Amino acid sequence: MITVTYINREFRKTNYSIEGIFDTVKKVLNNKITIRNLYADGSTSRLQNILRIRKEAGELNHITGDVNFLAIGLGGKKNVLTIHDLGYYENPIHPWHIKTVYKLLWFTLPLKFIDRVTVVSEFTKSKLIQYFDYPADNITVIPNPVKSFFVHSERHAHQGPVRILQIGSGKHKNVGNMIEAVNGLPCHVDIVGWPDAEETAKLKEYNISYSVYNALTDEQLLERYQACDILFFASLYEGFGMPIIEAQAVGRAVITSNIGAMKEVAGDTAVLVDPNDPMAIKEAILKLSNDPLFYDEMVRKGSANADRYDHENIANQYLEVYKALANGK
Repeated sequence: MITVTYINREFRKTNYSIEGIFDTVKKVLNNKITIRNLYADGSTSRLQNILRIRKEAGELNHITGDVNFLAIGLGGKKNVLTIHDLGYYENPIHPWHIKTVYKLLWFTLPLKFIDRVTVVSEFTKSKLIQYFDYPADNITVIPNPVKSFFVHSERHAHQGPVRILQIGSGKHKNVGNMIEAVNGLPCHVDIVGWPDAEETAKLKEYNISYSVYNALTDEQLLERYQACDILFFASLYEGFGMPIIEAQAVGRAVITSNIGAMKEVAGDTAVLVDPNDPMAIKEAILKLSNDPLFYDEMVRKGSANADRYDHENIANQYLEVYKALANGK
């Protein structure tokens, strides 16, 4: 049986998305491979982490994301690196010297020690080739799996305003344009994240009904999906867009961006909008709110789309990568 050593970032109480993805993969593969887990130590330096990983790594290692630099300690092994997005590298707010160090430690040097890169979307693959001229033949696209936990739940008819769910905060999550779009609409907004002071002030200024949730468990997040009518996930940048698939699996209509990975993941199974156009977002909300046949069509298409990201199928795609490396391919 193949032994795979998963190399993970340090334990976190929040922002658990990467760990959740690979917990799902490991559960499926538990009886098909032998699993070892190593974790970065956030209390020590990167150099100390590299030296420790060099001693503790196995013959076949998989860096699951966000600690790419640890590949520098894996010379002479068979190694997989999953890259989720290049958002930090592309973000114009970061000064050139920070981006130069990041490029060196997260991409230029680590990629020299990697046998196979997996990315979560064709969008991320294109960025990796664009910025680092990495060989396309050495990249495998394996989407993120939707957890089996997120299953279809009938939407109960209810009186009152439409309920919109916003997953995530931070400027790239586009909370500001969502707020502008719902201004004047009879709706309630649930925000999972930490809206900043400016966004909170706008919600109050526009007298928008809203609730804020954060650090949710899977069970609590499922409750938010079940309670909503529409998921708004029209970000300015995503490497994948997991909430799109989760909401569709639960049976809710989705509004997302007509750019990048979000367009790739959703296709025609969600309402695609220009994320920088609040009026287009408002029209999408009104269409879904006022046209039940259109809403039901989006739910039907979304459910079929979510099936493509079945956790067993995705986990077995990783298994094929491990087998190929173990067999010297």
